[in-house]
Amino acid sequence: MENIRYYDPITEEAFEIFGLYKPELEKGIYRRIPENVAANVNDGVKGHSTNTAGGRIRFRTDSQSVVIKVKTDKNSQMFHATPLMESGFDLYIDGLFESVYAGVVKPAFGERAEYEFEIQLPAGEKDITVNMPLYGDVKSLEIGLNENATLSKHRPYLNSKPIVYYGSSITQGGCATRPGKTYEAIISRKTNTDYINLGFSGSARGEKAIAEYIAGLDMSIFVCDYDHNASQAMLRETHFPMYKTIREKHPDIPYLMVTRPDFKYSRDDFQRRAIIMESYLKAFTGGDDNVYFIDGSTFFCGKEIGECTVDGVHPTDDGFARMASLIGDVIIKVANWEKMK
Repeated sequence: MENIRYYDPITEEAFEIFGLYKPELEKGIYRRIPENVAANVNDGVKGHSTNTAGGRIRFRTDSQSVVIKVKTDKNSQMFHATPLMESGFDLYIDGLFESVYAGVVKPAFGERAEYEFEIQLPAGEKDITVNMPLYGDVKSLEIGLNENATLSKHRPYLNSKPIVYYGSSITQGGCATRPGKTYEAIISRKTNTDYINLGFSGSARGEKAIAEYIAGLDMSIFVCDYDHNASQAMLRETHFPMYKTIREKHPDIPYLMVTRPDFKYSRDDFQRRAIIMESYLKAFTGGDDNVYFIDGSTFFCGKEIGECTVDGVHPTDDGFARMASLIGDVIIKVANWEKMK
């Protein structure tokens, strides 16, 4: 495009990348966890570890155009998902506790692997967050600004130590219409807090390798949200051990245990919830007063329950907004961030 200067967000100092594994970024690779960790968990985690769910690029500029030039691996579309969710980007102009949606970077049908898209912005200096695709692998990325535009770092997160979320396809972001509509992204904007999305579609089973990796992360809060993918037997085998592994390295952080949101009142749903409740009670009665149980059956309920999911499982934007409201309220309370409501 004419009169546009392109930058590599990995190498240009003014661009800051959040939510991705920084040692790999130094090699020019976008991924969420180390390759050796992914290889020692399960094939699903290995496959989804290179998806950029939760990845954000932040910067400050007075440019009235932002151009995203990207190459991804995605050429197909899941039946229950939008192309924007899989391989698109969205952009927000950030205030202190409120961000304004400014546009999407939409892949063209039939040309989704490599594309370039421009978003027009208002005049003046502004802090920008670009949310990366939830299910695509970003192979290369350039960000274009007006040639004479200013460029500097975004105002820092008020809470720079991230919240870490671990869980299923719902945690990864399926099926938000676009990247900024996941419950984690909404909570991040509401609280001005960094986060790491370790949702692995169909593959979150609480294995020792992933628990140990998560325990090694520097974090402010941990949200354990993997009810969906583990069998009952595996959930019982791994849920409390994951808590113990992470708690050993992080004795003081709030630890949130969440059950599945699409609660259908089946025997399996009640049994699974009981397993997670058992983990919570074991931790709480063992003296941990910073562990919390969040009942997912309270997320999608009432007269409009049918509006909360795409397919009976994966949330719509309305479903994610409800999750963000309820989980976010707990986070704000337990982290003493009540002034941010």
